Amino acid sequence: MSRSQSEERTARLDPFGAFKQETERILKASAKDVDIASTLEEPPDTKFGQLSSSISFELAKTRKMKPMALAEEIAKASAAMLTSGGLVKTVEAALPGYVNFKVDFQKLSELTLRGILEEDASYGFPKTSKPERIIVEHTSANPARPIHIGTAKNALFGDALTRLLSARGHNARAHFYIDDTGRQVALMAYGYRLLEEPRPVGKPDQFVGAIYSCTATLVEIEKLKKKVQVLKDTKGSDIEVIAAMKELDDWVGIAAELQAKYKDVFDYLADQITKDPDPESAVGEIVRRYEKGDPEIKHLIRSVAQLVLVGFEETLSRAHIRFDSWDWESDLIWSGRVREVLDRLKETKYVRNKAGAWELDVPKAVEDYGLREKLGLSKTFELSSLTLTRSDGTTLYTTRDIAYSLYKFEKAERVISVIGTAQSLAQLQLRVALWILGHRKEASNNLHFLIGEVELEGQRMSARRGRYVTFDTVLEEAMLRARKEVDKRSPDLPEDLKQDVAERIGISAIRYTMLSVEPAKGVNFVWDRVLNFEMNSAPFINYAYTRGLGIIRKLGKIEKPKMFDKLNEPAEQALILQLSKLPEVFAEAADDLNPTRLCTYTTELAQRFHEFYEKSDISHLTDEELKWQRAALVIAVRDVLRRLADVLGFRLAERM
Repeated sequence: MSRSQSEERTARLDPFGAFKQETERILKASAKDVDIASTLEEPPDTKFGQLSSSISFELAKTRKMKPMALAEEIAKASAAMLTSGGLVKTVEAALPGYVNFKVDFQKLSELTLRGILEEDASYGFPKTSKPERIIVEHTSANPARPIHIGTAKNALFGDALTRLLSARGHNARAHFYIDDTGRQVALMAYGYRLLEEPRPVGKPDQFVGAIYSCTATLVEIEKLKKKVQVLKDTKGSDIEVIAAMKELDDWVGIAAELQAKYKDVFDYLADQITKDPDPESAVGEIVRRYEKGDPEIKHLIRSVAQLVLVGFEETLSRAHIRFDSWDWESDLIWSGRVREVLDRLKETKYVRNKAGAWELDVPKAVEDYGLREKLGLSKTFELSSLTLTRSDGTTLYTTRDIAYSLYKFEKAERVISVIGTAQSLAQLQLRVALWILGHRKEASNNLHFLIGEVELEGQRMSARRGRYVTFDTVLEEAMLRARKEVDKRSPDLPEDLKQDVAERIGISAIRYTMLSVEPAKGVNFVWDRVLNFEMNSAPFINYAYTRGLGIIRKLGKIEKPKMFDKLNEPAEQALILQLSKLPEVFAEAADDLNPTRLCTYTTELAQRFHEFYEKSDISHLTDEELKWQRAALVIAVRDVLRRLADVLGFRLAERM
C-alpha cells in the first residue's frame, strides 16, 4: 500500500478526526505558538461550519488587537492554504471573533460511507495502541436474596464497560465477587437452617430472599425488644425509650407486610426465633465459624449460596450479562490472603488495637504520604479510620476487599470496581491501605466507578426490610409492556416472532434507561419513558433500525454507487456528519469509561435517521444514481446501529 493509499485509509477509518487534524494543521500555520486544539469546538449551529476556533480571543491579549480583526487575518491566511483534495472547504471569520471551518461534504461523504461499507467492522471502533489486561468487577450482590433493580444498574454499567473496553482492544474480563462471609449471608443461613434446609419452591434466589427478609426482620425485632427492656430496667431517658419503641414499631409494621407475603415461612420462623434465647449471638456464631472454615457451617452456607447464584445467573443471562469469573470472598479468608494482609498492616505504624478490635489510621497515612492530591481530596475533606477486625477477631468487608484487590492485580494491570456511591469512603480507605502496603501502582490503577441509586417510580429499595423490586419482575414487566406495543403495531406477525420482538425491545429498553443517565446520578425508573417509541429510548433506536431494514427490503436488488456526490440535502449531510464522528466518540467513550456517551451518540444517530427518513424519498426517485447513494447511506446507518447495539448490549428487533 502506497503512502497516499495508507493516508486515504486512515482518513476513511476516522473521517471527522481527519477533518479536525487538517483544521489544526492549517490553524497552527496561520496562528503560531498557540495551543490550537484547546481552541477548537463544534459550533452550536452547522451554518457556522463544523469546527470553530476561539483562537483570536487568546491572541488578542498578547497582540493588542481586536478579536474580530485577528479572526479576519487568520481566516485569510488559512484560506490561502486550502487544497483541492482537502477536507476543509472554506474558512471564514465571524463576529465577535471566531474562525469557522466548513467541511467539504462530498469528500466527507466519500470517506465516511466507503469507510463503513468497505472497512466493515474496522470502522467506528478503533483499537487502542496500548492494550491492557483489565478486570471489571461488578454486581457482586450478597447471595442472600434476588438481584433487585438497584443492583441491576450496577450490573448493566459493569457489563457495558466490559463490552466497551473489549471493543477498544483491551483484554477486559468481568468478575463477580461473591460476598458470602458477612452478616447478611449468616442471617440467611440461620433462617434456612431453622427451616430445616428446605428445597426451593420456584426460582431459588427469590425463595431464599424471602427467608432472608423474614429472618432479618424477626432477629431485628428480638434485638429491639431486648433493647427496650434494658432501657426500662436501667431507667434510660424517656427520649431513648421513645426512640427505641418507635424503631420497634417500624419493624413490626415491616413484619406484618412480610407475613402477608410469605405467611407459612414467616410464621414458622417467628415461632423458632422467639424460642431462641439470643438470635443475634447465633448469627454472630455462624459468621465466626464460617470464617474459620467449620465444615458444618461451610456446607450450610455454600449449599444455600449456590442456590442463589443459580438464580443470579438465570436473571443476568436474560439481560445479556455474563461473567468470566465468580470469586468467593470466603476463599480469600481460608487461603490465608486476608490474614497476610492483616499481618502486614499490623507491622506498620498505622494500625492500633482498640478494645480488641484492630483499626487502620487512614487520616494519618494520608497526611504522612501526602495523598490528598493523588486521591482527589480537598483540604477540608475528613477521612475516618478503617476498622479492620471486630473485637471477636472476625474481619470486615473492606479488610477482605483489600486482599481481593491484590488478588485481582495478579491478573490485571487495571481494576475497575463498579460499586454504589455509598461505598466511596470505603473505596478511598482501601486505596490508602494499598499505598501503606507499598502497592502504589495498584492504588493508582484501582478505580471506583460510582453508581447512583435507583428508584422505581419513586419507590426506594431495602432488601433487609423485604421492600425491593426484583430485576426479574422488571424484566418480565418490560416484556409484557413491549408485547402490548407489538400487538398494537404489528398484529399480523406470527406469535413466536411477536414474543421474540417483545423480549428484544423490553430488555434493550431497560438497558438503555440505565445507561442513558450518567452512572453516578440517581435514576427514577418510570415505565412511560422506558418504552416510549416516539422519544429517546431503546424502542426509538430500534425503530430507526427497522425503518432502514424496511427501505432495503423494499428496494430489493441494490446497485453500488459510483460516487457519493449527490447527498446534498441538509438531512443527508447531518446524518453523514453524525456517522463520521463515531470513531472519535467511541474512542473517547472507551478511554473515559463513559458508556452513557455512546448511548447518547446512538440516540442522536437514530434521531438524524428519522429526520432523513421523513424528508428523503428513495423508492420513487427517477435519478438512479441518487437512489443508490441514498440506499448506501441507509445501509451504512443499519450497519452502524447494529454494531453500536452489540457494544451497548442491545439486541435489535428486525420488525416492530
